[in-house]
Amino acid sequence: MEILPVIVLYVEVLLMALIERKLWRTPYTPLNCLMVPYAVVLAFCMGIDGKMGFVPFYYPSVWVWVVGIALFFIPSFFFGILFSAATRGKDLPQVEVPEATRQVLGKVTQIILVLFFFWTVFLILTYSAPIGSDAFGSKFSGNGLFGHLSTVMMILGIIWMFLIDKHHKKYALYILGFLVVAFLCMVKGWMIIPIVSALILRLLMKRMHLKLKMVLGVAVFGFVFFFASYWVSMFLVRADWATKQYNVTRSEYASMTARYIQRHFVTYLVAGVYGFSEDMAKGIMEERDPDKIYTSFINIANVLTGKPVVDQINDRFVKTTSLDAGTNVRTFMGSLYVFIGPWHAAIFVFLFSCLVSMLFFVARQRANLFALVWLAWICGFLFMGWFEFYLKLLSFITVPIFLAMLAEICFWAENRSRQPRLLPPGYRPSSLKSGAR
Repeated sequence: MEILPVIVLYVEVLLMALIERKLWRTPYTPLNCLMVPYAVVLAFCMGIDGKMGFVPFYYPSVWVWVVGIALFFIPSFFFGILFSAATRGKDLPQVEVPEATRQVLGKVTQIILVLFFFWTVFLILTYSAPIGSDAFGSKFSGNGLFGHLSTVMMILGIIWMFLIDKHHKKYALYILGFLVVAFLCMVKGWMIIPIVSALILRLLMKRMHLKLKMVLGVAVFGFVFFFASYWVSMFLVRADWATKQYNVTRSEYASMTARYIQRHFVTYLVAGVYGFSEDMAKGIMEERDPDKIYTSFINIANVLTGKPVVDQINDRFVKTTSLDAGTNVRTFMGSLYVFIGPWHAAIFVFLFSCLVSMLFFVARQRANLFALVWLAWICGFLFMGWFEFYLKLLSFITVPIFLAMLAEICFWAENRSRQPRLLPPGYRPSSLKSGAR
């Protein structure tokens, strides 16, 4: 029965989601962040199976996710039992962010935005690639100091989107700054993942509630950002060249570009799930390559030893539809299965789930802002598991390091604000000097 793995997966997702909700007292758990988006995109893939020029979907590929989700659930279930026992009959703590911490984070945000402003002006004056091009985005924050600053800016973006409320509307300026920086990076994930992470954190800490209007709003925003990023690079940057190359008017090229982006959005949405499906249907085109999974750790070691860095991008493309180019992404579970094999992948998923479940347990118990942001960042990576395995990126390592640095600075500022100020010898208030009673 071809559709059997799909039936098993949806039953599995439903049962585990109910258990997670019962044990963790919230539906917004790391496991749900991983499996629910995949289940949604899988349904979309089934809807277009054999349509729009798509090749037949290879349903046995779903078994990899069925097993992977079950392995991820085991540690979550264990820590969920501990959490349920520890919090039974108790109110969960809420995040308290002292004013000193808010001020420090605000100053750090302002400094980074000023640096990016001058960096942007410098690139405009000295670099030939125009704003909106991939070359400009790579130079803007592809590596080096400003690559790390863009990561810190994403962390701060999550924090400000979490903290903003009717009493702190000024945080919208910081969020706008983050959005501008993320857009200039020309990497769609660097805007989508922080926004998703912030929404997950707000839902988890009950600063907002999941509503259909919010879901539709996020979906529309995602499409608009996707459309805008491609429109800038394909039309605004290339229009003059393209109209001559294809012998069309500017309006005709605009119409061609808009149609392509709309089609590409569909293929992009299903690229990971459909890409892994077709890869398995062809017998797995890639060779085992653990470097594609442990890229960030390997590159740190290579830099320290003077060796060349390795590339984390998969160079094998599969053709999933006649309407678009091939795809080289394989989903979270699919990438593990392809590059390190089933048994190694099973151990990886289990151990990673132990780490995430432990972090989830501690972060919810202590309600620490920085621990929760780290958790939300990982949940953002898991949420995008329907597309690709994002844990291979360097930010998986640098984000907790930068969060620890920010936490230490804020801790120092809080302690300093609590210390009484020393008065000079012989000082008396002016009221006593004047003889007032």
